[in-house]
Amino acid sequence: MHTFRAKLTGVLTALILIGCSSAALAQAAPSHLVSVEWLAANLKAPRVVVLDVGAFTRYEKEHVPGAARAFGPWQTENDAYVGYMMPKVPALVRMLRGFGVNNDSFVVIYDDGTTAQDTARSARALWTIEALGHDRVAILDGGFAAWKQKKEPVSSQPAVPWPGNFTGRLEKGRLATMSEAKKDLRQPGVVFVDNRSPDEDFGFEKKSYIKRYGHLPHSRLWPADFMTIGGINFSPSYMRPLAELRRAAMGVGIPADRNARIITYSDQGTSAALGYFVLHDLLGYRNVRLFDGSILEAAANPAVPMEKDGWGYKRR
Repeated sequence: MHTFRAKLTGVLTALILIGCSSAALAQAAPSHLVSVEWLAANLKAPRVVVLDVGAFTRYEKEHVPGAARAFGPWQTENDAYVGYMMPKVPALVRMLRGFGVNNDSFVVIYDDGTTAQDTARSARALWTIEALGHDRVAILDGGFAAWKQKKEPVSSQPAVPWPGNFTGRLEKGRLATMSEAKKDLRQPGVVFVDNRSPDEDFGFEKKSYIKRYGHLPHSRLWPADFMTIGGINFSPSYMRPLAELRRAAMGVGIPADRNARIITYSDQGTSAALGYFVLHDLLGYRNVRLFDGSILEAAANPAVPMEKDGWGYKRR
């Protein structure tokens, strides 16, 4: 009898500890941006899944211990032969299950962490997971560069995750299609945010695969490169402080109303994902969508208006 009671007490204690650790995890990481210190302390916590979306060559040499190599594909060519688009939902679900993601997982994504464009890769993965209805996801602030700078342990042993049970469904409120973006350009209440460089927005230069110069009419310019401090004094790509991001949002003409309808875009939807992450996950704007085809798709469609030789933000 005493043995049974001891075993029962042990089981109940273990369950309580598991519940406490889960609660502590939820309380310790309410944000969609986690620090190196938080990840180091929670690396082996139940339900934490770490995804490395950086260069696979670097992953083979060193990565965060236990992190799954999640190089993708996070973007593919769609049925209309437009590249860099969100893959179909069944393919994404299979991919995420292969990375070990479950329906109750807290997913932490990191990249090489050197530039804002590195961080944008993490943001693209985060946006994809959120678009599938899973909000328990965060980016590691500063990426792998910050992890290394703080001398945390690394591994060269590839992770072999146990297949997860993730079941995602597309939430259309996170994504803007070409037809939706074209329609919303005529709506005065919709704010378009260009996350490319000033030279591209102004129409001074463009990528070779973009058909036309310039920006979508009336769009605000907020370059993704201005959202982190990557490269400043050899710093990893840490996100700028929230106070700075709030001032920048106001400075580029984004409404203070957190219910404002916003669509972010870039060349092919990667920098736009960083814009989405800042506006939706850090600053709390509720109605932010990412234009998946972005300028790559819009510039190839003559029916979509574009402007150049000026800034997009004009009062209507």
